[in-house]
Amino acid sequence: MDLDSTLKRKPQQSKAKKWLIGAAISVSALGAIMVYQWATPTVVSASQLQIATVEQADFVVKIRGFGRLKPKYQRYLTNTDTAMVEAIHVYPGTIVNKNTVILSLVNPQQAQRLSVARLELARQKASVNEQKINQQSELLERQANLAILKSELQSAELRVDAESKLIEQGIVSSLDYKRSMLNVAQLTERVSIEQQRLAQLKEMHLQRSKIQQELLSQFELNYQVEQHAFDQLQITAGIDGMLQELNVELGQNLVPGTRLAVVGSNKALKAELSVKQADAEKVALNMAAKVNTFSQASHGEVDAKVTRIDPIVTDGRVIIELDLQGTLPANARPDLSIEGYVVSNIIPDALTINVPQKAQAHSDATLFKLNPNTQLATPTNIEFGTLSDNQIQLLSGATVGEQLIISDLSKWQHLATIKIEQDSL
Repeated sequence: MDLDSTLKRKPQQSKAKKWLIGAAISVSALGAIMVYQWATPTVVSASQLQIATVEQADFVVKIRGFGRLKPKYQRYLTNTDTAMVEAIHVYPGTIVNKNTVILSLVNPQQAQRLSVARLELARQKASVNEQKINQQSELLERQANLAILKSELQSAELRVDAESKLIEQGIVSSLDYKRSMLNVAQLTERVSIEQQRLAQLKEMHLQRSKIQQELLSQFELNYQVEQHAFDQLQITAGIDGMLQELNVELGQNLVPGTRLAVVGSNKALKAELSVKQADAEKVALNMAAKVNTFSQASHGEVDAKVTRIDPIVTDGRVIIELDLQGTLPANARPDLSIEGYVVSNIIPDALTINVPQKAQAHSDATLFKLNPNTQLATPTNIEFGTLSDNQIQLLSGATVGEQLIISDLSKWQHLATIKIEQDSL
């Protein structure tokens, strides 16, 4: 064996062995340090943490939203004919009653049509009165003729009765007696005919009166239509409330059907809440709700009930209409900004805590559970349920009275424990 080669290899092997021993010592030291750090709790001041206590009670699940108060009743004011705005009497924000005149319109053609209708009605009334007078005169004339004939018949009957006694004595001839009887028969026939003529005259008068009355009714209806159209030029509120919109200007020419103004009730109000589409799916009709008007004189909250759910989704939100119940706060008025919520569910005896950071409904998360005796917090898997406002339901992982750290401690979840400084509690 070459002595020089053997001597050269031995120093190289010694160096490699020393390097391996050093590496092993370093790894052992690093592992020891890591074990020490894992086993030794990290100290955190309680003032830097949010600690929540698990509570048990009926959990009210609320669907929150924002919106405005709206009139429960609204009336859109329009015109029925071409016109011009002659005068504006009230402006938006004014309290009005149903008879308050908001606008005065003018239409010369309508005024002329009304005058013509009034004149035609007056003429027809005069014609009816004239006909009544003429009919009364004709009737009196017929009744007089009948009375004369009846008188003549009665006289002739008396004559026949007298002659029937004298003819036996030979004082009256048989011919004169027969003439008298013929006269009675003729007068009887004339009386009968005159009675028929009188009855026929009355029937004719009745039919003519009906015709004239129908014509009069038509003229009256035409006049009423024209008068109504003329009255419609005075635009009234129609309901008690507040003038909300005024969409015309003085002197503006209008076509039929122009939207002139909007009047809404200012006492009878409803609420419209805008909620997220996902939340709206949990809302049903007749659910209880609360509306907050932020009144300074009181809490500003009023009870409500869901009456309508708008089927249209706008920008990911849905309008929920609420019927306000009870006495409204003093500041309640149309278009007032509000907040509110719908009670979609009540979970009895639910375990809840304040919502931890980054927590989501129906999910799992690791939270540190605090032992108040040792002031040590250990990571615990928590199963969440329903979330509402700043509260979230706990399905498993904690019991009532236990304390959980709800701050974001994700950077320390690898630690076995965290030490909470006692003097900070």
